[in-house]
Amino acid sequence: MPTHAEQPRSLSVRPTLNSFGMPGLIDMPTANSNPDGELTFTGSYSNVGGRGTLAFQVLPDVTASFRYSGIDLTNSLGRDLVFDRSFDLHWQVVDEGAWLPALAVGIRDIGGTGIYGGEYIVATRHLGEQDQVAVTVGMGWGRFGGRNSFTNPLGVFDDRFETRPARTGGNGGTLNADQYFRGDAALFGGIEWQATDRLRVQLEYSSDLYTAEAADGLFSADSPFNIGATYAFSDTLTGSAYVLGGEVFGISLAYAINPNRPFIPASALDAPPRPLAVRPLQNAPYDTGWVNQPGGAQVLSDNFDQLFEDQGLHLVALDVDAHRATIRVRNTQFNHESQALGRVLRAMSAALPPSVETFEVIFVVNDLDTSRVRISRRDLELLEFDPGGAELALAVAEIEDARTTADPQGIEVRIPQSRYSWGIGPYVDASFFDPDNPILVDIGVEFSGEYRFGNGLVASGTLRGSVIGNFEDSQIVNAGRPPPPNPPPPVRTEAALYRQQGHLYIQDLTLAHYARPGENLYSRVTVGYLERMYAGVSAELLWQPADSRLGLGMEVNHVWQRDYDGGFGLRDYQVTSGHVSAYYRLNDDFDLQVDAGRYLAGDWGSTITLERTFDNGWRVGAFATFTDVSFASFGEGSFDKGITIDIPLAWFLGTSNRNTQSGTIRPVLRDGGARLNVDGRLHEMVIDYTRPALEESEAMIWR
Repeated sequence: MPTHAEQPRSLSVRPTLNSFGMPGLIDMPTANSNPDGELTFTGSYSNVGGRGTLAFQVLPDVTASFRYSGIDLTNSLGRDLVFDRSFDLHWQVVDEGAWLPALAVGIRDIGGTGIYGGEYIVATRHLGEQDQVAVTVGMGWGRFGGRNSFTNPLGVFDDRFETRPARTGGNGGTLNADQYFRGDAALFGGIEWQATDRLRVQLEYSSDLYTAEAADGLFSADSPFNIGATYAFSDTLTGSAYVLGGEVFGISLAYAINPNRPFIPASALDAPPRPLAVRPLQNAPYDTGWVNQPGGAQVLSDNFDQLFEDQGLHLVALDVDAHRATIRVRNTQFNHESQALGRVLRAMSAALPPSVETFEVIFVVNDLDTSRVRISRRDLELLEFDPGGAELALAVAEIEDARTTADPQGIEVRIPQSRYSWGIGPYVDASFFDPDNPILVDIGVEFSGEYRFGNGLVASGTLRGSVIGNFEDSQIVNAGRPPPPNPPPPVRTEAALYRQQGHLYIQDLTLAHYARPGENLYSRVTVGYLERMYAGVSAELLWQPADSRLGLGMEVNHVWQRDYDGGFGLRDYQVTSGHVSAYYRLNDDFDLQVDAGRYLAGDWGSTITLERTFDNGWRVGAFATFTDVSFASFGEGSFDKGITIDIPLAWFLGTSNRNTQSGTIRPVLRDGGARLNVDGRLHEMVIDYTRPALEESEAMIWR
C-alpha cells in the first residue's frame, strides 16, 4: 500500500471528493488525503443546496478548504436562499499501512455560521489485490452526530463532552472551540468500489439527519443510505452523481491542479542555455594587458549584447579589473532567479578574458541593487557537469548586500535603459460573496504606462474603461440589514458605489522613488492616486540582509478617500495608517509575515499571514486580522480573513515568464482590519534575490 507521499498519478489512486469538496464518499468523509500541494475546485448541486469548495493539501497529511454554499432556507431576513461561507480542516493522523487503516480527524465548518458544523474521527482501509474496495467507518459529532446517536464516549474523560453548548457569535467567523467533539455522537460509514480504471461506485451510511433542510421541506432524510458514482474524465477532472436518502438527486464536478506538476515541464520551451566557456589550462598567469586596450568597454558591451540576445536579460552596468568583474543586470524573463543567475554566469564566462577569476552578479529592480552573488570562475568550471553542481555552486558562492563590497576599478560600461513602456489590453475584475449577488464581474479595457526618470524615480498609471459586467448590481454591505453596533468608518464597505459610478476611471496614478539608504536597507516613497479608493502618500523602509531568512519593515501612509467616479476628486475622509512588519522564511516551503499597526478605519491591531511557496513560484496562503474593532462591531464574519493565491504564468506556458496572476478570496469585505493597497512594496520586490530564495530553486541554475 503506497503512502500519500508516494502515490503515483493514476486515476485509481487520487481519492474521491465528496459533495463538500473534501476526501470522502458522498456526504461523509474518509481518512484519505490528496497528493501534497494539490488544489481542488469542487462544485456540487442538489435540492439540498449548491456548494463551491476550494481545498488545498497544505501538508502531506493536512487538508484545508474554503466553501461557499447556497442553501434554500428561509432566514431571519426572509431570504429564500441563504449564502454561507465555511472552512474545513482534515488531518490524516495515521497513513494506511500494510495492516493498519488510515486514520483522520477533521472539523467541518470550523469558522462559519455552523450550518454544516461537525467533527469526526474516521478510518479507511483498502482491500483486495488491487485495492479495489475501500471500507470507511467513522464517528462524528454535531451534524455527524444526528442519526441513531448515543452518549459521547469522550465523556469518560470529562463530563462536559456529553453536552454540546449552543453556538455563540451570531455573525459567524469565530471558532467556537467549546463545541468541538462535544454532545451526542453517531456512527457513519461506507464502501467504495473501483469498478474500472475510471469508474467508482459508493454506498454510504450517513449519520446526518439534515435537520434544517428537513424542517424547510427540502428533504425528509428518512433513509440513512446514499448511493453514488464517480467517473474520471481525465487525471484532473472527475464528475459524480448521487442520490441522498433515495429521494434527492445531486451532481458534482471536481477539478484538481497541482503546483508541483506543471502542464509543461518548467522552462522546457526556453531557448537552451549557452555552454560555459572553459578557459584553457596554462602554467603561466593569464595575460592582463587587455585592461588597457583601447575600446575595451565597447567590445565588452557588444559581447554581452550578443550573449543576452533573446534571453530576457538586460545589461545595466559592468565594472571590470584584471581579476574581478561586477555585472548589473535586469531580469525581465526568468521567474526562477537562480536560472537567470546561471545564464548570466555563463555569459560572463564567454565574454570576459581568462584573467578574470571572480564573477559578481547584482540584479537590479526598479533601479535598486539587490544582493551581490560572488563566485569563483574556477568553481564554475569544475561544477558545471558535477551531479550536485547546482547545489554546490550556491554553497560555494558568497551572497551579500550589494553595498558591502566596492566595485572593481578598471573598465566601466554603462548602458542607457529604456525609459518609457506602455500597454493596452483587456482586464477582468471580479468580486465574490456579495450577500445578494455572489458573483460580480466587470470586463473592460485598460491602458497602462510607465516612465523611468532614473535614480529610482518612476511614474506610472492605469486608466480603465468598463465594457460589460454586472457591477451595477453590487449592493453596499449591510444594505437593507440592521447595521452592527458602533461600526467603524466605511473605508471598504462602500466599494459598491465605486463599482456603480466608475465606468471610465483612473485605477492608479503615482510617482514613486526607490532608494538604498544604507547597507541591507531599502526605501520607497509613493505619492498620488495609490489605488481605486484612496489617494495620498505612502512611505516604506525595509531591512533585508541578503543571506537572512528574516526581514523587518515599516510603512506609514496618509491617505484621502477618492470620489466614487474614479476621477481626480477626493472625499472628506482622511486617515494616517501604517505598520511594522516582520517577514520570516520558516523553511523552503513556508513564509510567515506579521504586521502590526493602524488600519484604514483608524483601528489598531495585527495581521498574521502564512504562505506556502513552491519552487516554481506558486504561492498559496491564508491571513487573519484582529484589531480593536469588536467582533460585533465588525459585523458578519467577525474579523477580516482570507486566502491568497499567486499563479505564475510560466507554469502554464513551459517558457520562463515573470508575470503572475494574484487573487484574494475573502469570505466578506468589511471595514475593520482594512489595509491600503499600494504597488511596489519592497519585500516582495527584493526577497527573490536573497540566499534562501535562490537556494529554493537552485536546481534551475544550469537550465
